[in-house]
Amino acid sequence: ASTHTLLFTESADTLPFWFAVAVAATSFLCLSLAFTNNLLSATGSVRWNIPVNVSTSVRIAQFISIFIALLMEEEIPTGLYLLREIQKPVFRAKFPELHYRKFVASALLRVANGYFFLLNVFVILIQARDVIEIFYDVLALQFVQQLDDIAFSLSKIDVLGRRMLRACSAPVFEAEFERGRSSCSKMKAFLKVLYFINLDVLVVGMIVVSYRQMTGYYQCQQLSAEFGDDVWDGAVTLNQDTGVYESWTLVFFYFAGVYEKSGTHAGRPIYVEQRKFDHLSYSQVEPAEFRYCEPISAWVFTHKHIKKSNNTKDDGSGCNWLLRSPETDSFDLLEVGSQWSVWIGSIA
Repeated sequence: ASTHTLLFTESADTLPFWFAVAVAATSFLCLSLAFTNNLLSATGSVRWNIPVNVSTSVRIAQFISIFIALLMEEEIPTGLYLLREIQKPVFRAKFPELHYRKFVASALLRVANGYFFLLNVFVILIQARDVIEIFYDVLALQFVQQLDDIAFSLSKIDVLGRRMLRACSAPVFEAEFERGRSSCSKMKAFLKVLYFINLDVLVVGMIVVSYRQMTGYYQCQQLSAEFGDDVWDGAVTLNQDTGVYESWTLVFFYFAGVYEKSGTHAGRPIYVEQRKFDHLSYSQVEPAEFRYCEPISAWVFTHKHIKKSNNTKDDGSGCNWLLRSPETDSFDLLEVGSQWSVWIGSIA
């Protein structure tokens, strides 16, 4: 039982009826605010805001949360169960003073509330970046959806006044209906099928989003990089004509330009330098790269033919970086802060 029942047991000129309307409106308003906040930008356009990729732990939490949400969601099966079990002749015979159409509207309101909740859950899951964020948001939505149950429970223990107590203790809440075996078995089968349909829709939607994340669908395909006026005297650079590493003055500004996505590493894109005059790939020159470096948990700018000393091709980080971002686990280079460290013989 919930305050939704008061929408057909109480007349429209009573306090309990309007209290039930207020609870239902509050629930829908909160779900609407959550939905618009997550999905619409400040200009009113749709903004899916799906991360370019997520960690394995977040992906596992996303799929687990689908099962949790469906287990917690009870408005859809309750509303459909009431509509299926309580037919119009039975309802009128049991409650001649009540209106069947209001009963139907109340049950459909439950179903609409349930699907709006699941829609919000799906939006939250596809936008999630952290495990704790997922569980907090799903539980918060569930609390909003259960406002009618909470209000009804408070009314039953006389917290919200005598009139609400009397309305929520009416004989209609104790009414029982006879059910035939065939009707009961059909209803159980219907609810099971509906449950798995809802499950399949959410899981398939999540699989599509996850597949696109893992294949780089949401990743930036091309970016433009700007460099400061840093200069490194003494960079160890490969002379492609002689095949010997030589000391060279490295001007970082020369690497400014367009970088194209070319493959992935650690679930993150690799951006490769393009030619300056036509933005196409170099055919003979070795290009620079932006990539993620797992040993130092940072995005780095690197070049295969430039190293920090003659002793080794690697600087100990495993990435031979020339620039590095602050430590981060972000899958999106564009989300990384601008405070990068530059190697000019020492970290600058």
